Amino acid sequence: MAKLIVSQNGEVINNRFLNQSSFTIGGMADSDLCLTAEGVSRSHARITSIGNDDILEDLGSTNGTLVNGQSITRHILQNDDVIEIAGIQIRYRNHKAIDGPSFDRTMIIRASDLEHSAPAQPVGTYALATAKKENRFKAGARQGLIRVFNGAHPSTEIELTEVLHTFGIPGKQVAVINARPHGYFITHVEGKKPARLNGKSIGHEPVPLSPNDTIEVGDEKLLFLLK
Repeated sequence: MAKLIVSQNGEVINNRFLNQSSFTIGGMADSDLCLTAEGVSRSHARITSIGNDDILEDLGSTNGTLVNGQSITRHILQNDDVIEIAGIQIRYRNHKAIDGPSFDRTMIIRASDLEHSAPAQPVGTYALATAKKENRFKAGARQGLIRVFNGAHPSTEIELTEVLHTFGIPGKQVAVINARPHGYFITHVEGKKPARLNGKSIGHEPVPLSPNDTIEVGDEKLLFLLK
C-alpha cells in the first residue's frame, strides 16, 4: 500500500496511507489530507488509483502543485516522488510502483494528448483523463460503443473513441473503460462498491468486456457493443 509522508520545515507532521481509490488533498476539513498552510486551495489536488498506478492531479489550484520541483497538471507517481504544495512536502512511498512506461501508463498521461478533467456531469463526461484518438487497436479491430438504456439519459450512445472513458457518479461510484490493443477493459476507480458487470461485481482488477455485456455503475445501466 502506498504511503504519503508529509513534512514542513524539515519536520514530519503527518503520515497517510492511500487505502482508497480517490484521495483528496486541500484546505477543507473533510479532505482526506487536510493542509492548513496559507496558499493551499480548498480543493487543491487529488490522487486517483487506477490499476497499479496512483495518478496525482492538480484541481485548478491557485498556487499549483509541484512534483520533484516541476509544476504538474497530472502525473503518474513513482516511488520517492516529492509533491510540494504551498511549501509543504509530501513524499510518495510505494515500492510496488511500476517504473517506466507501459501502454496504459503512456496513454493515460501522454502530455501532448491530455485534456483537463471535466466537471461532474451526466454519464460519459466525467473523465479523469482523456487522450486523442489514435491507431492503438489491432488491424481490423472494431470500435466500442456504450448504449445507455436506464438512467438520466436513456437511449444515449457514446462512441469509445478515446483511450479512457469514465462513467458513474464522482464520490459515489466510478469506473473507467480503457481501450487497449487487444480490446476494452473496465476497471473500478472510486466508491465502496465496484460497478457490476452482467450482475456481478467487477472487483478491483481490470475486467475484459465482450459485446452485449451490461454494466451497472452509479445510477445507470449501460450496454457495451462493438460497431
